[in-house]
Amino acid sequence: MGLCKCPKKKVTNLFCYEHRVNVCQSCMVKHHSKCIVQSYLQWLQDSDYNPNCMVCEEKLISEDCVRLVCLHVYHWKCLDKKYRQLPSTTAPAGYKCLQCEESIFPLSNLATPVADHLRDKLATVNWARLALGLPAVTEENNIFEESNIMTKPIHNQTNHSENSVTLDRNHDKDDLILYLDEPVYSRPEESGKM
Repeated sequence: MGLCKCPKKKVTNLFCYEHRVNVCQSCMVKHHSKCIVQSYLQWLQDSDYNPNCMVCEEKLISEDCVRLVCLHVYHWKCLDKKYRQLPSTTAPAGYKCLQCEESIFPLSNLATPVADHLRDKLATVNWARLALGLPAVTEENNIFEESNIMTKPIHNQTNHSENSVTLDRNHDKDDLILYLDEPVYSRPEESGKM
């Protein structure tokens, strides 16, 4: 165990093999995202490490990387390519770390900087969105396309009031807001009271 060198001075057993310093999870995400980090005890047993991506064998520092909850690091494009090759029917348990066979998906109740960063990264690809409980997003399957939404008034046959659906797209985000004006239903005998 040791103290992280960041201003938070957290006690941690995580150790950066490349810089030979203790690091907290916040520092792993911010400052050591491409470094090999494991427990200090593992480093004492075997200080030898491989600073290359296990998929393509190139230096981790050369490209954008992702750290799994088990702390193993891969190039994001390599990991993405590897898991895109799996069949679409693969269960979430089938997506495992290539080194230790742990699931790559963080548990839903795990609230750490590494898990949060990993969830954000995984949420950008469809093969992982389903396992995270998020809907798949593709242009072909987008049910909220403007062409699929009725924006013209609909006339109700009982009281001829108008229903309308309006579409509001927020261009800063990928959000879609639908405003539905619900009809006012009335019985014919009460129509004079309205």
